[in-house]
Amino acid sequence: MSSKRPVGIDLGTTFSAIAHIDHFGEPQVIPNAEGEMVTPSVIFFEEGRVAVGTYALQHAIAEPERVVEFVKREMGKSPADFSRKFGEHAYTAEEVSSLILRKLKQDAEKRIGEVIEDAVITVPAYFNDPERTATIHAGELAGLNVLQVLNEPTAAALAYGITRLSTDQTVFVFDLGGGTLDVTLMKVEGDAIRMVATNGDHRLGGKDWDDLIVNLIAEEFDREHSKNPLLDLRSYQELQTRAVAAKIQLSRRREVMLVHSFDGASVRREIKREEFETMASPLVERCRSLCEMTLSDAGAQWKEVDSLLLVGGMTRMPMVRELIRTFGDRPIAEGVNADEAVARGAAIQAMLCRFEKDRQTGGGGARTPLGEAARARFTNREGGLIEVRNITSHTLGVVLWDEQRLEPYVFPMIRKMTPFPIEVENAFGTAAPNLEKVVVHVVEGESTVPDECTVLGTCEIELPPFLPKGSPVSLLYRYNANQVLEVVVRGFGKETVATIRRGTAFKESDIAAAKADLAQLKVD
Repeated sequence: MSSKRPVGIDLGTTFSAIAHIDHFGEPQVIPNAEGEMVTPSVIFFEEGRVAVGTYALQHAIAEPERVVEFVKREMGKSPADFSRKFGEHAYTAEEVSSLILRKLKQDAEKRIGEVIEDAVITVPAYFNDPERTATIHAGELAGLNVLQVLNEPTAAALAYGITRLSTDQTVFVFDLGGGTLDVTLMKVEGDAIRMVATNGDHRLGGKDWDDLIVNLIAEEFDREHSKNPLLDLRSYQELQTRAVAAKIQLSRRREVMLVHSFDGASVRREIKREEFETMASPLVERCRSLCEMTLSDAGAQWKEVDSLLLVGGMTRMPMVRELIRTFGDRPIAEGVNADEAVARGAAIQAMLCRFEKDRQTGGGGARTPLGEAARARFTNREGGLIEVRNITSHTLGVVLWDEQRLEPYVFPMIRKMTPFPIEVENAFGTAAPNLEKVVVHVVEGESTVPDECTVLGTCEIELPPFLPKGSPVSLLYRYNANQVLEVVVRGFGKETVATIRRGTAFKESDIAAAKADLAQLKVD
């Protein structure tokens, strides 16, 4: 097998998918070894091996203590905040996610008969810097060269818009999956797809709807039998599985009967769709608020939106469809597979990255196995590559000292909704005389209060002796295509590329060792 084409991967909370560009220039999802187009993001640990996907999901009830689900919600956390121990090894979120990626990679390699190395991996638009860095690490641990981490709404818009570039239009992407919500206003215009505004909540998704049913049955159990079925891991896993099934059925039926047994007792509960929708109304309102906030950030109105692009399995629910209908009754984009659009868009971006690399290295199209007709799908009217222009989803700042109030505050270096890649430089003065070093506290968030922002890390620079107060120090924030930040400190005749000590599990130097350890596990 030889390496030819890059792939796009939708690394999802509940389901994941991998896609490539076929010989006709069309993005196609690659089925897994079980013949499924999407793979459950569930991992089952056995002795010396792991199962990923449907097999793992089937074992979730029988042996829940060996199963890991919803790991995407833990990305970016340090090992102290999240890890799962199996055998002698405590697996971080990056390592668990890498096993999902390995499953996708090896199944796809067998299916298309090629070695897969280069990949674009998607993330929620509202993922912060540590979460994006953790995703890159997961890809590297899986043996992938991560070309880019791409926002999921951008990927969906790319899959939708690549054949519609001839018509300028404004698209509102509503992406509600198993664990996250992203809402993004995009413009398809002038042979480019441009993000205008974005917002989201990476702890709002289908699992929160599932938990409503789980808690309803648990409360019924407590009321009838004074027992809590959630205290037993196997009972909880079984109830969660039944809750997912009930949620799906309520999208097609007006009512459903759920029966659950635990510790010699059982509960039989009828759930009506109207009751479920009432229970879920706070979740729907959270969705509405984020949509309205995004439109407000863009300075736009619903009447300016030409089409609504619905992505993620949760968009099939009647209550979500009703929410969408209230957005000025805007037309819903047709011909979009809600489960596959993100992976397809990631594959398109991966091919665009390959074309750009070919152009930069002077290789023309020799390294990219597509005919001229297929290549033409990725070029604009002038013959250049289709552009994908993203914006920052968070403000990136630095903590400074307010001499008047005698308290720290956040100075915004790169504001939210700024197009990237970008470099921004600002000059500051030392806060006191005779400082031996400057400690740069790098944060992410919209508040000017440091404690209300996400700490990305700190970096230090040694100073010459006997400097007066106010001695100039220049900070450069370099924000790359992966929305990962590099900080450069300049002053006193030298430049220091400061390494931000992030709270994620791995440093770059740890990747090789961790990859070797994970290689001992067989992934099915």
